[in-house]
Parts: sequence; structure tokens; C-alpha cells
Amino acid sequence: MTRLVERDEQLSRLAALLGQARSGTGGIALVEGKAATGKTDLLHSFARSADDAFSDGASEAVGSAAGRPADGASAGRGPAGDRSVDGVVTVRVTADSLVVGGESAVGGALLQLHAICSPAEQALPLGVVSQLFLAPALPAAFRARAAELIDRLASAPGTGATERLTAQVLHGLCVELLALVDRSPALITVDDVQHADPESVLWLLYLARRIAPAPVLVVLASDVGPHPGFQAARTELLRYPHSDVITVGRLSQEGTAELIGHHLGPSAAQRLTPAFFGASGGNPLLLNALLEDWRTGRTMAGHAYRRALLTSVRRGGPTGLAVVRGLAVLGEHASEALLSRLVGMNVDVVAETVRTFEAAGLLSDGGFAHPNGRAGVLDDMPPQQRAGLHRTVARLLQERGEPATAVAAHIIAGEGADGIATTRVLRDAAESHLLEQRFSVAVDCLEQALRSSRDGRERAAIRARLAQVEWRSDPRAAARHLEPLVGDARAGVLAPGDVIEVCLQLLWQGRGEEAAALTEKLRAAPDDAPADTGARLRAFELWLMCTHPRPVRRRRPVLRGQSAADGPAERTAPWQQFSEVLADVLIHRRYEEATERAEQLLHKAGLQRGPVWTGESALLCLMPEVYADRMAQATRWCEVWRHDPWIARVPMSRAELAAVSAEIAVRRGDLAAAVERARAALEEVSVPAWGTAVGLPLSSLILAATRTGQVRTAAEYLRVPVPASMFESRYGLHYLYARGHYHLACDNHTAALADFFACGELMRSWSLDTPGLVPWRTGAAEAWLRQGNREQARRLLNEQLAGVGTDFGRVRGQALRLLAACGSERRRTDLLGDAVEVLEGTGDRYELAWALADLSRAHHASGEHRRARQTARRAWYVARGCQAEPLCGELFPGMTDNEVGGPGSLADTALGFLSRAERRVATLASAGYTNHAIARKLFITESTVEQHLTKVYRKLNVKHREELPALLHHDTATSA
Repeated sequence: MTRLVERDEQLSRLAALLGQARSGTGGIALVEGKAATGKTDLLHSFARSADDAFSDGASEAVGSAAGRPADGASAGRGPAGDRSVDGVVTVRVTADSLVVGGESAVGGALLQLHAICSPAEQALPLGVVSQLFLAPALPAAFRARAAELIDRLASAPGTGATERLTAQVLHGLCVELLALVDRSPALITVDDVQHADPESVLWLLYLARRIAPAPVLVVLASDVGPHPGFQAARTELLRYPHSDVITVGRLSQEGTAELIGHHLGPSAAQRLTPAFFGASGGNPLLLNALLEDWRTGRTMAGHAYRRALLTSVRRGGPTGLAVVRGLAVLGEHASEALLSRLVGMNVDVVAETVRTFEAAGLLSDGGFAHPNGRAGVLDDMPPQQRAGLHRTVARLLQERGEPATAVAAHIIAGEGADGIATTRVLRDAAESHLLEQRFSVAVDCLEQALRSSRDGRERAAIRARLAQVEWRSDPRAAARHLEPLVGDARAGVLAPGDVIEVCLQLLWQGRGEEAAALTEKLRAAPDDAPADTGARLRAFELWLMCTHPRPVRRRRPVLRGQSAADGPAERTAPWQQFSEVLADVLIHRRYEEATERAEQLLHKAGLQRGPVWTGESALLCLMPEVYADRMAQATRWCEVWRHDPWIARVPMSRAELAAVSAEIAVRRGDLAAAVERARAALEEVSVPAWGTAVGLPLSSLILAATRTGQVRTAAEYLRVPVPASMFESRYGLHYLYARGHYHLACDNHTAALADFFACGELMRSWSLDTPGLVPWRTGAAEAWLRQGNREQARRLLNEQLAGVGTDFGRVRGQALRLLAACGSERRRTDLLGDAVEVLEGTGDRYELAWALADLSRAHHASGEHRRARQTARRAWYVARGCQAEPLCGELFPGMTDNEVGGPGSLADTALGFLSRAERRVATLASAGYTNHAIARKLFITESTVEQHLTKVYRKLNVKHREELPALLHHDTATSA
């Protein structure tokens, strides 16, 4: 239902003219406005108002319909909305139908004749007049005479005879109409009169010169714009004193709000008016379409909006349609000059057309008011025409020196371009998009470049880059390129750097033999290979030795030539530098030097990062710190990178970062976080897409589930299919170690030993036997202890302790704890005390909980029952903090905080008297930290620590730190 808003003035003026006509003074009203500004609705509303006025006998009532709906069913209406009231005859004739209300024209009744013009009927002589004069509701004799006159003109031979006959016919038709209205006044409306056929326009001029003393009002609706066929007639019509021009414009923002409020309510009007007004410019047709879209699906500028915009544009004729289509294709690069060249029109014509559409609200600021409008125009175009325009635009933009990204967009849309270096433009555009993290657009550019190229080497390079880009989103999607890339590498048409990329992807997919063969081919690279080939190959072989040692071990690595560090920074890929750092940790065991360099590289990573990182970027960057047991630094970098906008846009990098974070969480005893992050890693990238690296997130899930007592859940993770080649990679070591601990939890000691010793055998054969990778000896020692074989356990643990020295506090603490179980009760307490002290500095809450639990048992065995219970409480809180439920159950089966001595106990009240600083010092003291360690951790002096502890002892009525309440241990567990 259409509601007229801000049209009271126009309706009032028409009502006044109709009143004059009823009194015997005819007139002509020319209703003008831009396309789709509501002229048709105004005519319809006025026609209905005229019915009411004549039926009520008061023409002044005509203007009162401004606020009423302009269509819709009501009493006395026919199926099309026309009506007959008290003898008023309404005849509405359109190009397609005729709806008549009433029986016949009678004296004093209003005769309404309506016609709609169309460009499609401009070649039909007197087509508009036929709509008016041949309506079935008119008297039969009148229609017969009118038809005879019209036929005479249509069948007239010869130009000269036609001119004479035309004048006679037009005059005769005027006479017939004036004779008819002598008995009843008439309202004649012609919509879209600018499209009327020439003969009907001449008849309207004949009529205009004769109706001044007749009871006839002629209302002609016309779009404002260049209409050569009607312009002269308009000029003549406006010469007559009984003519008037009534302008119909767009709605204001207030009028827009009123219209929305009528249909959707005041609240919706307040909320939607800015968006609706912006998308429509106040154009009534577009506004009603927006309302329709909103009512039907709560969508903004949907199907109805697109349809209305296209309808309005087509009313502008072929010129308008061509200009708007050109604008849609040009998009953000539209300008009058460029648009003129694209559509092949004079720039002044283009500018005038755009201004006309802007005035109608169909365009805004030389473009589309809403992106869906542009999309609708593009979708409406024939595909071949659209593609041709895009190709032309690509050439025009290239000639103007526009960026490659702009040109490439049109090359892709046009599926090619003529007269420009297509593939070069597309490849440049892809790199620009990658720098801005627009990965999907970069893929589109590279795929089009691949389709466009006919050169074998160029196609190989493009395909290699495409595989690299897709890899960061989904390695499985990139796998489709591997076969042709392997063929290109074998054929020698792929650059050495790209061959290395292919090898990395093959190894990720578990295709080690093929990667090894290509690596051999690289070693035999000719002397004219790129200067950085040696450095790339060396970095790749280092990565192989650390990650997939089997293929490289079967073929002697050639580690000659410059290192990644020696090459220019701008030419050295980040993965090359981090490969050397990883080798320093795992092979050369230069932990301090490696971590210092890792920190430097991580600080510079944001500046050095290329458009796409090769392979396992996040794993390479962060795992050296993890393997060197630098958990604090690794945790900090994970947190920094978690908020990195680059990482946030790359699914594979997000997944890798989550996997590293999960491994760190396991090593710090944060088991809940480990599960959360490992699951996130497998949700970001599916298990199959992880390839051989799936062992890393799966091992975190298996270990965390096992240590929290969820053995069945761990078994489910172990049933997840993994590639056999995973066990020939570094990630297989993580998996075997986790599976060994699962078997320990299930009391399957033999299977556990098998997994731990498999780890050890692989690590020794690969020269990767470093405790920071996986401490297989502590795992195997624990399995031997479960079987009662203390000698074998002691041997392994002594080996482990000899290998860690003063590094790897976490592994050293584990080894000391287990070694205590191998010796006499006399040494057990001292060893466990050392283990606790070491583990307190590592942040591994899980291992600390076990060390405290064992220490509690040792105290109990030596008769120190008070210390035993105090230590057990602390162990319980630390274990509960990392959700190690099996250990909690061993210490205090089924007990709560109050029962153990935590929050809510009497100690809780006493702790309320401590200041914040005192409580922080007491918490660390109860956790076993020395005064020196507390001072360093809190950045205060040892003297200050002693002063705080003195006050704490006095307030809590204790003498030693061992007597501090267990509630402080709870603080330690929750804040660690």
C-alpha cells in the first residue's frame, strides 16, 4: 500500500484546477519530477480524490487525500481499485487493461480518461489517443466515430496526404471529445507523456488550444530530463495561460521518517530513517521498496530495492541505462571522463545523465547510494556485456597508471583483458593483497594469472605462489597443487626457492621420499642458480634434521655455503633464520645463544615478515624457546602474537599458535588451558589438514586428559587417525611421549616403556636427544619404578640429570622427584625438598604438586606428621589448581576446601588482617620461595621481605613459614 507524504501542496493545486474545470474553465497541468519521485502515485491519488469530490459535490475535498493510501481495496471498488459512486464514471485505461466503474456518462458526472505511455508504443500512431477514446465504458457511438477517425490516419497513404489528413483527424477527435464533455466534465490524465507517440502529442496540443472554455482538466505527468520528442510540445503547452507546472520532488528526511513511521511504527522510524534516507535519497519508489524488503525479511536494500532501482533506471532510456551500467562496472574508480570513454558517449551527456539520476535519488555523489544497488545493476547485465566492460575498464585503468590491485579486479571480473601484461599485473596485485592480509583476493588473482599464462616457467612460479598462499588457510586445499608442482620441479622449470617450498609441503603431507628426491636435485643445482640458493638449502636441511630427520639421514646433508644469518635481511625468509635457531637448540644445544637470537628475531619478526610465511611459521618461531625451557618468554610471545592482526587473519597461523600455547600450558601444568587451546588448534584446521604436525596438538590433549583423570577421553584422542609418517617426525615424539603417560595411567607399564624407549631410540638416532624436546628418560624411569625396577630407573634418572646440568629446571625437578623414590628414606626428604625448590621456579604446577605430595609422604614416613599434613594441604591446593583430580583424590579423598583447611576456615578470618603487600610475601613464603627469591619476584629488598614476614608471623600467631595457613597455598595455586 502506497502512502503519499509531503504531497499536500501538489494535490491542493490540482484540486483547485479541477474545481475551475467543473465551473467551465478548462486547464492543463504538467506534473514534472525526476524519475520515480512518485508522479504516478500522485495521479492515482488525485483521480480517486476526484471521484470523492464529485460524488460528494464538493471539489474542495480533492486535496484531502494527501494522507490516505493511494491504492488498496475499499467498499465500491472494482478489482483494480477503480470505483463508481453516484453516477460518476471512472475509466482507467492502461497499455494492458481497462477497468470501468459505473454504467454510463450522465449529466454532471465526472468522466475520467487515463492513459499510460511507453517507449515501446511510440511508433504506434495515436496509441495514446486510442487508450483514451476506445474505452468500453464510453458510449458506443462515440467509440465508433473515434475508431473510424483513428483508422483513417493509420491507413493514409503518402506523406502529403498524411499531413493533411492528420490535421483533419486530430481536429475531429477534439470535436468529438468536446461534444462528449458538453454533458459531463472530464479529467484526462496521461502518465509518462514524454514517451507518447508524435500523433498523440499533436492531438494534446490541438486539445490544449481548445479547452479553455470547456469543463476539462488535462493532467500530464512527465519525467524531467532531455526528451527531444516532447520538449517542443512542452514549451508550447506552457505558453497557454490556462496551463500550470506542478513539481514533484524527493521526500525530505522528515518525510522519510513519517513514511517509515506509518508502516513500521515510530520506534523503527527513529532507528531506520538515516539508513533508508541514505539508500534512497528520499525517492518514494525506492523508499517503498526498502519498506517491502524490511517487512518481508528484515533485509536492507534487498530484492525489491534492486528491482525498483532497475525499473527507474530503465525509464531513463538507453542512454541512462548505459551510463548506470558503466558506473556499476567502474565502481570506486568512476569519473565522468572515464565513464565517457567506457560507454562511448560525450562527457557532457554522461555528466547530465548522472546529475539527473542524482536529482532523483537513484545515484548519490556520482555513484550508488547503496552497494546492493550496484550489485543489482551488475547482476542484471548480460554476462558477456559485463565481462566486455570489465576488460575495457582494465585497459583504461592500466593506461591511467592505476594500482595493479584495481586493474586486476577488472581482469578477474572480465576473465582477461586485451592490450596489457595480464599475468604481471595479476601477480603484482596478489602480492599487494597479501601485504594487506586479503588472502582470498590474492588467491583469485593468482588463479586468474595461472589461467592467463602460456609460459611454462611462469605458470610453475604462479602455481607455487598459489600453493603457498592457500597453505596458510588450509593445507589440504593447497595439496591440489602438489602433483603439478612436483612435475614442474622434476622438469627443472621451478625456481630453487619454490622447490624447497614444495618439499616442505610434501613433508607436511608425509611424502618424505619425494621430498628427499627433490632435495637431492637441489644439491646438484647449477652454478647459475640464484645467489641465495645455498643459504636456503642449508636452512632447509637444518629444518629437516630437526623435524623430518629420516629422509635427510638416508642422504648425507650438504651444509655448506652461507647461512641465513649471512644473507641480506630483506632476502632472507624468516623460516630460514628460525631453522638455524631450532637447530642450535635441538642439535647443537647452544641454549643461551639460541634463545638470545630467538628473542632478537621475534622482536624483528613483525618488520621482516613477508606476505606469506613458509610452512610452519608459528611453530618455528616459538618452539625453540619451548624446547630451551624458556616458558616465561614463550608464554609472553604467545600472548603478544595472540593479539597480532596478522595472526588473527591467517587460519593456519592461528592454529599453530594455539598448538604451541597448548604445549606450553601442558609444561606449566595449566591442564584446562592446554585442553582449550589444543582443541582450538584442531578446530581452526582439521586433523587431516594438520598432516604430520597433528602430533603436537593431539599430544597436548592426550597428556592433559590423562593428568586430569579423564582416561577415557584420552583414549578417544588416541583413536583419532594419524598418518604413519608422523612417527618419522619430531611431532611423533610428542605423541609417543603422551601415549606413554596414558599407558602409565592405565597401569600398562610394558606399553608405556615401549613408547618411552621408542622416543629415546628415535631421538638418539636423529641426534636430537635433548631433554627439552621430550624427557623420555623420566617417563621410562617412572614406568620402571611402577614395575619395581629401581636400578633401571636410577640409571635413566642419573643419565637425565647429567644431561640437564643447571638447565631445564622442569625436567631436573621431575628427575629429582623420581630419584627420591629410588633411594633410601634418609635421602628421600632432601631430594624431594630439592625437587620442590627447583620446580617452584619453573612454573610447572603439575610436577610441583606431585613433588609436594611425595614430600608429604616422606615427612609422614619420618614421623613429621604436622609438616606432612601441612605439605599435603599445599600439594592438594596446587593439584586442584591445575585440575589434577587423581592426585587430589590420593591426598584427601572426597574432601572440600573447609575440610582441607582452605577458604571458609578459621585461617581465612586471620588472613583478613594482612595487608596486600604482607599477603603477597606470605603467599610466596608458604609456597617455599626463599627471601631472596621473593625479593626478586616482587622487586623489593630482602630486608623488606623480612619485615613483612615478621608482621605476618605476629598477626597469624605462627613461628615459622612452614606453619603458614594452607589458604596461602590456595593463593599460590590460583595465581601461579
